[in-house]
Amino acid sequence: MLPDRETLLVIDTATEACSVALFHDSELIASDHAVMGRGHAERLVPMIAALPDRGRAKAILVNCGPGSFTGVRVGLAAARALGLAWGVPVTGYSTHALVAAMAFEAHPDAKALDVAMTGGHGEYFVQSFARDGAALSALGSLPPEAASAACVHDLVAGSMA
Repeated sequence: MLPDRETLLVIDTATEACSVALFHDSELIASDHAVMGRGHAERLVPMIAALPDRGRAKAILVNCGPGSFTGVRVGLAAARALGLAWGVPVTGYSTHALVAAMAFEAHPDAKALDVAMTGGHGEYFVQSFARDGAALSALGSLPPEAASAACVHDLVAGSMA
C-alpha cells in the first residue's frame, strides 16, 4: 500500500505510450505523455528528469503490464534503479486494472466490464473485472475472434474495445 501525503512518481511504458506523472498529496504536480509505439528506453529517463525535482519521489508506481515485453522491462528497470538510488519503495500496477478503474469511474452504473487491449502478434489481452476491482477472469492473450467471445459484459474498455 502506498503512503498518503507523499510524493509519488508513476511510470508507464507497457503500452504504446510512454508516460510519467508526479503526484503530491494525491494531486497531479506534473506529467508528460507521448504515444510512440517504440523508443520508450530513449525517452523515459529524459521525461522523468524534466519533472520538478527531477522526478524524485517517496515512492514509485510502475506499470507491470500486460503490454509490450520490451516496454515493461524498460519501465521496471528504470523504476527499480531509481528506487534503489533514492531508497524508496517500488510498487507495480496492472494495465487492465487501471483501465477498468477509469471505465468504472466514467460509468458509475456498470457492475462489471471487460478490458480489451492491444496484445502481441495480432492478439488482444482480455480480462473481466467487477466494480470492486476484483478480476472476474484470468488475463488472456487471444486472437481477435476469441477475444470478442471472451467479452461477455455490456461495457468493454481499452484500446481494442
